[in-house]
Amino acid sequence: MISIKITFNENVISSILIQGHANQNIHGKDIVCAGVSAIVYGSINSIDDLLTKEDILFDLKDGYSFIEVKHDSYELQLLLNMMITQLKTLEESYPKYIKITKIHGGV
Repeated sequence: MISIKITFNENVISSILIQGHANQNIHGKDIVCAGVSAIVYGSINSIDDLLTKEDILFDLKDGYSFIEVKHDSYELQLLLNMMITQLKTLEESYPKYIKITKIHGGV
């Protein structure tokens, strides 16, 4: 299962931690893992194209993604919320393979 933990500080996204594998299908044919990867990589690329990668700290590995807000802005929050909406859509379609948890109170 893919675990997604979104941390909020004063109702603002401060970090996103994504861990695990969906195991919905064999490696290379797992559409849930592919979907999550496409959303995360696409979101980071959008932040880089429209803002700057210096606004976030990120670490991407197989089965692990971490994004931390370094320089917050309205535009950054908009892009991160778009990413979360896309991930929620996957969670609704594949609830056995993705679990999103919201944590309020800091990094």
